[in-house]
Amino acid sequence: MKSSKLVAVAVAVLLFGTLFAGTTAAVQSSPQDLSEESEVGTDIETTFEITELFDEFESWTLAAETELGNATWTVRQYDQAGSEISRNEIDGQNATQTVNIEDGTATVEVRVTGTTPEISELSYDPPQEFVVASFTQEREGGSNNDIATHEIHYYTQESKEAREAIDGARTAVEGSDSDEAQSSLDSAISSYENGNFENAIDLAERAESEASQSQFRRNAMIGGGALIVVLLVAFGGYRLYKSRQKGPSRLK
Repeated sequence: MKSSKLVAVAVAVLLFGTLFAGTTAAVQSSPQDLSEESEVGTDIETTFEITELFDEFESWTLAAETELGNATWTVRQYDQAGSEISRNEIDGQNATQTVNIEDGTATVEVRVTGTTPEISELSYDPPQEFVVASFTQEREGGSNNDIATHEIHYYTQESKEAREAIDGARTAVEGSDSDEAQSSLDSAISSYENGNFENAIDLAERAESEASQSQFRRNAMIGGGALIVVLLVAFGGYRLYKSRQKGPSRLK
């Protein structure tokens, strides 16, 4: 009886694995030289290595997409010995490459170059990002599997200055416990996300000043309280000393 239950559980596990095995692509995408951020209007060049090509399918299409402007793709296929099998140059924000095990392909290298786009939507936390490269495994007559999407932070000089001001204010506000400073910081973030960077900087500086004043008042109160305690102890000691001086002497 116990044995039959174990068999039933094993069969259920196998069926579950079969049903969901194809939901995640086994193909891997690894960036080789991807920076963490880029300024709007500057050029980017980065390379990705696509591996684990045939863990699921022996023939499929690699589809690539980017938000870079004036994008150019260079797609190279290499065999097990590292020798180049093919090389394709593709212009535009989309590129495709057929990957077939019969060609002897072991890895695919994808290099994309282009211009960092204008910011579509400002966000302080999390920082606004754009897609440098997104890869998908496509099969004719079958389902598509997402491989990976590679995004990085992008900025303008104005947005960077505003963000740095808010970052500095945020550190000060978190240590102050000031509602007034927190309100100014929230307003600074709102101005940032609306693209009003000068106002964001002014509000961030106000928040930092309010936080500093709050911290100063708190330290002053703590220092004042400590001083009062010291004075009370000193006064009590002085009174005790005087009272002993006025008492009758035990020495005759």
